[in-house]
Amino acid sequence: MSATERLPNAELDIMRVLWGAEKPLKASELTSALSEERAWKRQTVHVLLSRLEKKGYVGVDKSAYSHLFYPLIDENDYLALASSGLVKKVGSSIHSMMASLIETNELSDEDIFALSEMLNAKCKEIEANRKNN
Repeated sequence: MSATERLPNAELDIMRVLWGAEKPLKASELTSALSEERAWKRQTVHVLLSRLEKKGYVGVDKSAYSHLFYPLIDENDYLALASSGLVKKVGSSIHSMMASLIETNELSDEDIFALSEMLNAKCKEIEANRKNN
């Protein structure tokens, strides 16, 4: 199975640790890394890793005594997948969603400025494409 679905928060927490790691990690290392956020036992982490492996998000190196886990999908690829799914769900009310995020202060000032720059760049690209067609 290939990675095509949005992940539940628990599985996403594990993926974030794997994406941030410079090397494959043991389940015990994942459990330690998540200990401040989650009071999981190693068995819980193993269950979640097994699910992620079946979904195609995590690979496992079984050649060593302790299995080593690593991401099979890049974080940016996952974010693109999740964003696409969100846009499909929200549909035509994406402007309402963005307005809500801004009005409820869910976005930092830096986030707003960064989004503004991205939107301005995209607008310029669209205008250039229209002139060329």
